[in-house]
Amino acid sequence: MLLKCRMSLSEFILDVDVALKSRVAAIFGPSGAGKTSLLEGIAGLRNLDSGEIVIDGRTLFSSARKINLPPRERAIGYVPQEAALFPHLSVRDNILFGANAAARNGGADISVEQVVALLEIGPLLERAIERISGGEAQRVALARALLSRPRLLLLDEPLASLDIGLKERILPYLRRVRDELAIPMIYVTHDPVEVLSLADWVIMLDRGRLVANGRPREVFTSGAVAAQLDRDQLENVFDGVVVESSIEEGRSRIRLNAGLDLFIPYSPQPPGSAVQIGIRADDILIAIRPPEGISAGNVIEGTIGHIESLMGQAILRVQAGPDFFARLTPPAVSRLGLKPGAHVFLIIKTRSCVIL
Repeated sequence: MLLKCRMSLSEFILDVDVALKSRVAAIFGPSGAGKTSLLEGIAGLRNLDSGEIVIDGRTLFSSARKINLPPRERAIGYVPQEAALFPHLSVRDNILFGANAAARNGGADISVEQVVALLEIGPLLERAIERISGGEAQRVALARALLSRPRLLLLDEPLASLDIGLKERILPYLRRVRDELAIPMIYVTHDPVEVLSLADWVIMLDRGRLVANGRPREVFTSGAVAAQLDRDQLENVFDGVVVESSIEEGRSRIRLNAGLDLFIPYSPQPPGSAVQIGIRADDILIAIRPPEGISAGNVIEGTIGHIESLMGQAILRVQAGPDFFARLTPPAVSRLGLKPGAHVFLIIKTRSCVIL
């Protein structure tokens, strides 16, 4: 996927030049960075001044070759921040509207039954749009986009208008789409947790300029980016499965894909259920000797791989099976004599591990 997009906006010039090979790429940045404008340029909803857009070997736009396919011919599924469903149509008719474009797009072979089951919207099919919730509306909008059989799926901050509880319920559906359907996605957000949960590549924009471009965990812990994030935004995110749970003990044991076990607060999900765990970098303590007499449920041995100091803080990457990122003050690093290659112990309270 080649994105070379130059566009004059009211306050700055959007100028992006990237080649993507990822399954899910996120466009990340603060409000007003140009994220939605870039997405609309890819979809053909906004005119580019110059550049080239190539998706799956097919040129959608090229200023040099005078190619500019209209939106309906780009085979792109678009889910805006507000679901933008047709209020006079039922849920069923809304999603079938997307299916009408399937033959023209010629993308993945996806059936109505498959999408309805994937997004669990069967009970909603006969409802009027005014009788579904915000989270349900986003699933319906996603179903409509998927049933157009797109070659590329664009999502413009689909969770931004939802509260925390709804976000947590919608994210698993987006991961299902990512894992079960072979459709490339570009996902716009200003929330790093969503990036870490969904994307395998991230493009960071600031006032139309490409600030960073790479794997999410590496980008979010780099000096250029970490200093711009709020302290509660830097997350460790891991995939794993539930091993066992005990309501009496109030905790569950999760086995990460890298093989490491973690204790988290009790979850009713049955053993074998896939989960994603988030841990704030500020919630990880570092010890240079095995800790004793502590209440924390997780003590993990590891080796410091890298330390980066910036803006009065130090970000440590600790190799412990998966890589963990911890944030300390520079005096703490100095007092403990921490340096790359040092053997350390990560101390993580059970309640600091949350299911995303």
